[in-house]
Amino acid sequence: MYGYVTPVKDKLRKQDYVLFRAFYCGVCVETGKAFGSLARYATSYDAAFLAALVHDAANQTVEFEVSGCVGNPFTKKAMVKHNPLLERVAAANVLLAYYKLLDDVIDGGGAKKRVACRAIRKPYLKAKALLPKVDAIIAARYDELREKEKSGEKSVDRAADSFACMLRETVNAIMDGKTDDNLGGLCYNIGKFVYLIDALDDVADDAKSGNYNPFIAAYGDFTGRREFFEAHAADIGFIINSTVNRAIECFNGMRFTQSYTLLKNVVYDGLRSKAVEVLGADKKIPKPKI
Repeated sequence: MYGYVTPVKDKLRKQDYVLFRAFYCGVCVETGKAFGSLARYATSYDAAFLAALVHDAANQTVEFEVSGCVGNPFTKKAMVKHNPLLERVAAANVLLAYYKLLDDVIDGGGAKKRVACRAIRKPYLKAKALLPKVDAIIAARYDELREKEKSGEKSVDRAADSFACMLRETVNAIMDGKTDDNLGGLCYNIGKFVYLIDALDDVADDAKSGNYNPFIAAYGDFTGRREFFEAHAADIGFIINSTVNRAIECFNGMRFTQSYTLLKNVVYDGLRSKAVEVLGADKKIPKPKI
């Protein structure tokens, strides 16, 4: 996915760090086994969070194993063992990664994006065969989003709604419709947060290339990343904070059994920390490493 949904490592308990890494490694290994080694590069911290969330929401018992992997065969580490729900999360992550690359290519992405999109095509088809409903959801929501971009949608909220709905509906499909309003609301607002933060992080690149950016469409007059953020600090702060606050409200309405403190770290601290990082940076932030 994007890499914006991460825990704050300094605030993680040791056991929660191990748990987060176990979900990350579990998704990575599951992806390699089910969809091929190349697809493993789609594994993200967002996917690890999603795996922890849906396992807890589904009350799915998590079993662990200690093993090496293709990426690091000589270092054994704890990872979540195969189960059908983990496979579905891995498949959904491959689908999301494919459509993100495809969207980048449509937006004029360079040769690397085109090569990556072609390379992940076969894993994508395998994931689509496993989760055709999720594939249809993602395709439809990206089509909807592109229509908004073509029309120059000036409402940041309306622009973000397509991606937010996509994540909510994807999680609902992963869990065979066994979600409630709190889980749906949490996923909606995390999806909205990802869209907003990605747009803010890309604002200078989009201004240069002429690609649609909801914040430029809404506020106009882009002269520089820092200047733009400072000029519109109140509006940007309001939409980010209200989105995070709604995510927290939904999170507080849920019941957890095994990953509560890990998930709370991400929702309470990780989202705001990532927003501060993006808004304080002079250029696009590097990929996180936890």
